[in-house]
Amino acid sequence: SLRDSGGVHEIGKTTWDLVVHNQKTVNDTTDWTGAVPSEVASWQELSGWQEWKSKEYKFEFKNFAGMKLTEFEWEYKCNYAGQYQGKGKFLTMCGAAVKKIWYQSVFGEVIDASFHASKPFNYGNVSEPVGGIDLQVEMSSHGHFESTTVGCQITMKGDATFTVI
Repeated sequence: SLRDSGGVHEIGKTTWDLVVHNQKTVNDTTDWTGAVPSEVASWQELSGWQEWKSKEYKFEFKNFAGMKLTEFEWEYKCNYAGQYQGKGKFLTMCGAAVKKIWYQSVFGEVIDASFHASKPFNYGNVSEPVGGIDLQVEMSSHGHFESTTVGCQITMKGDATFTVI
């Protein structure tokens, strides 16, 4: 049934830092999430994986005078279409690739960004499961006089379809 875990379980992590105090901290080898069949322990038990990347997304903050204070760009990424014993479409290695970190140091601006993954869902059915996960990037921009936190979330599915929420 829709948005029921339905034989799909999470592998990898559910949350990690992308940027801490203007420095990229994400480790692509260990910082990822996925949705695979409940009966497997590793995404490597599946076959048919394909790579996917979204367009680049951006958060940009400006002050009251219109001067840019911070900018953060990333793209979502996932391996999708993994099959177990010839069935299903699952996800692994999902996360965010940091593309740009820019900050106005003269104003003491600081960027922090993190990644969050929901529990997985089965968007297909028991015989042809389609694993899905909500993936969120959250960014905080703060300086001497302000602090703002924003987020962008997508639902990613094992058939390579996604929806910006």
